[in-house]
Order: sequence, then structure tokens, then C-alpha cells
Amino acid sequence: MSQSKILLLSILAACERAGIGRSFLYERMADGSIRSVKAGRRRLVDLASLEAWAASLPESPLKQSPGPAEDTTCR
Repeated sequence: MSQSKILLLSILAACERAGIGRSFLYERMADGSIRSVKAGRRRLVDLASLEAWAASLPESPLKQSPGPAEDTTCR
């Protein structure tokens, strides 16, 4: 089956796809940031919701390390 046809992900697959841990995923599901459903005994994550959450995250520029002239370390 093509991945573009997948609508729901297992917890493990959602964590792997988003690059986050289980606890963090459960926190986002609890606060409503990411939707999930119950299917029998399984908890499944809505892929569209996971992708929308990831797209809503703010970009954060990387801090640049100080150059040789700006070195503030003690010697």
C-alpha cells in the first residue's frame, strides 16, 4: 500500500514519522494539538493532524558559534 493512502498511524509510526518520543506525542494528543482515535484497543494518530501540527511549528534559527574574535572563553 502506498504511504500517500495511509490515513491513520500507530503510535510508534507517528513517533517515527514526526521524530518525537511517545510521551511528547501523548502530551500533544492530550492538549488537542494532534488528533487520535480509538479502533478497538488500539490508539491511532490522524496523519493529517500530525502533519498540520508539524507545519504549525515556528522556525527557529540556529545559534551561530562565536568566531575567533568573539571568543569569550577564559584562558
